[in-house]
Amino acid sequence: MMILTVALSALALLLMQALPCHALGGQSKPTAVVVDADTNEPIEGAVAIAIWRKGSSDRTWFEGASEKATRIEEVVSDKEGKIHIDDFWDFQLLPTWKPHLTIYKPGYVCWDQEYIFPSWDERSDFDKEHRVVKMEKWKEGYSYVDHDTFIGSCTRNEYYEASERLFLSSIKYEEAFYLRESQGKREKYENERKEKKNEREGDK
Repeated sequence: MMILTVALSALALLLMQALPCHALGGQSKPTAVVVDADTNEPIEGAVAIAIWRKGSSDRTWFEGASEKATRIEEVVSDKEGKIHIDDFWDFQLLPTWKPHLTIYKPGYVCWDQEYIFPSWDERSDFDKEHRVVKMEKWKEGYSYVDHDTFIGSCTRNEYYEASERLFLSSIKYEEAFYLRESQGKREKYENERKEKKNEREGDK
């Protein structure tokens, strides 16, 4: 009987830890707090997108099943830099079922929960116990073309499926810079190709 009581108590404790704070009548902690990496001042108006994914076939994730978005939530940080997304930190049975968070604001580098731009290093400074998101200001010399690839890879371009498309509207800020850089790269490639062609013809 004593063993059963202990087991039930342990199970109840686990369930209480898995429940969000608001479900227990307490004050809900923010999902994350967005700040400027240089000043540590809160950033208002950053768009956060959280994407939940699960396998899209009968196979399990370790058998190579593809994943698809099952839920997408978009929120905007308040004047204190706080964002609130229901159930984000809830317990998930499988690691692949955990939501993925990406945050963007014009003038800043896109922040992703898993990777860091432009190095693509894996991020290790964000989890349930460490919820501060430090966004880096955009630096001269960064590539908008590479940044677009980074954003698309981190979100799998699933921001198109969001109902309000807040994230999509926000990243459109970079569209003109992207086109200008792409055009410049094409022109550079064409000029280099012509120069090589002229050199080959001059050697004949």
